Parts: sequence; structure tokens; C-alpha cells
Amino acid sequence: MSLPERLDDLANMTGFPRFSARLTSGTQHRHLRVLPIVTLVLTTGGLITGFARPDLFWLGYIVMIIGNTIAGLLPLFGPVKPWGTIKGVDERDRQVRHDAYFVTFGTISIVAVIGLLALIGVALVENWESITLMGEMGMFILYLVSLWSTIPTLHASWATQPIEDE
Repeated sequence: MSLPERLDDLANMTGFPRFSARLTSGTQHRHLRVLPIVTLVLTTGGLITGFARPDLFWLGYIVMIIGNTIAGLLPLFGPVKPWGTIKGVDERDRQVRHDAYFVTFGTISIVAVIGLLALIGVALVENWESITLMGEMGMFILYLVSLWSTIPTLHASWATQPIEDE
């Protein structure tokens, strides 16, 4: 018996290959419509709180972290299949992913330009110190990251209808 065969036998003795095959074969990506909106409300509210009231920076940051945590989990359960998925991806899945990320790139580009101009404008008007500006910039980058995770799920959930099981 060769070494790869022995390693396969050892792995099969743990039972994990059967367990993981059962998990991946039965996964259905659901249409999430409310959770991405809640995530956008949380992250946008945290960003606005941090921009409008630098004395409440940490409150806004905590709200953004909660929203970003939810946003990080959305791609796992949403209708857009992940990029590395080979099994079970057809033309419809590729088109849904293409459309969702096309909308996401456009939205992030517009938000980045408007947000950077707003950040510079508020920093000049409020006469922020450099440490405050760095904190606000970090919050804005975190906001863009949460948009990257939230918008594809939101777009695909609203643009498509769930396929009924046969």
C-alpha cells in the first residue's frame, strides 16, 4: 500500500470526508433580502456617527464592526456562489455573479469618490487633528469593505427569484 493510499485510509477513518461531502451536497444559497439592508443601515449609521460627532467615534466604530461582521458572513449564505466554486456552477450562476459584482464595483467607485471628498471637506471645516483624520479614514475604508461584502448579496437577492426545488 502506497503512502497516499494510507493517508486516504487515515482520513476516511476520521469520518470527516463523509461529513464534508454531506455538507457541500446539501447547501442551498438563500435569498437574503432584509439582512443586507440591516448591514447597510448599521455600517452607514456608524460611519455618519463617526463623521458627525468625533467625540462619539468609538460608538460609531463599534456599530460599524457589528455591521461588518454580519457583512462578512453574507457571502457564505447568499445567492451569489463564491469565486472558487467549481461544482454546481452553471451559466445562470456566472451571470448572477457577474451582474452582482458589476453593480458592486460601480457603487463602491461612486461611494469612494463622494466619501473622500466629504472626508476632506469635513476635515477642513472642523479643523481635525491628524489622529482624528486617520481614524475617520480607517472607518471609511472599513465601510468600503462592508459594501464589498453586502452589495453582491443584496443585488442578487433582489434581482433574481429563487428556483424551486424539483
